[in-house]
Amino acid sequence: MHPWVAIPGLILLLTNGVMSYVKVVGMVGQPVVLPCTYTGKAATMCWGRGPCPWSRCTAEMIWTNGYSVTYQQSPRYSLKGNIRSGNVSLTIDNPTVQDSGLYCCRIERKGWFNDRKLTISLEIKPDGNDTVTKSSGALQPNNQSPAVTVQSPWRTNNKGIYIGLCIAAIVLLVTILIVLLVRKYLCLGGKVELLRMISFKDSHFGALKNAAVKHVRAEDNVYIIEDS
Repeated sequence: MHPWVAIPGLILLLTNGVMSYVKVVGMVGQPVVLPCTYTGKAATMCWGRGPCPWSRCTAEMIWTNGYSVTYQQSPRYSLKGNIRSGNVSLTIDNPTVQDSGLYCCRIERKGWFNDRKLTISLEIKPDGNDTVTKSSGALQPNNQSPAVTVQSPWRTNNKGIYIGLCIAAIVLLVTILIVLLVRKYLCLGGKVELLRMISFKDSHFGALKNAAVKHVRAEDNVYIIEDS
């Protein structure tokens, strides 16, 4: 693989590794909403179980074409918001403890690594605790629909992480440049040495040729003296 292709992949891998989750807590039997919205042009999107993979969704639950639902794994899963306006929050009806886990909301965009991904951690409690959604410390009673206010759900708010990623990418880039320069230098050095060897052989061959010519001329001179 070309080194320039590896850099964005490494940055993406590191970014996915530090991405924070939105935490949602619900109660058995009560509808729970996993928030996910986007702005801009209508786009295809999917909901799936587990963290967001490199493409599409794992264990697909819902697909939309940007305007309506095109695939629905179960009637328990639905999008009750305005899909055309970018509200693709997932409602899970009659949830059970087995529904606890990670969920992925993926908004597909054209181009490599342009998809917007949000991973949500859902916890369904079996007891009668209030249903809450944790994002900025707000709590809601279980007789209200869960809602969430996330400052920036699509990326972590820790600027230090991004600074570290940038530094790591720069170090990687400099290392690759050094390796390429060293390889180029060694390659050029080998070519120069080869040219020197060829030049030495040519000069040695020329010296032998000149010596042979002088020897022949000397013999010719001897013959001329004897004839006279």
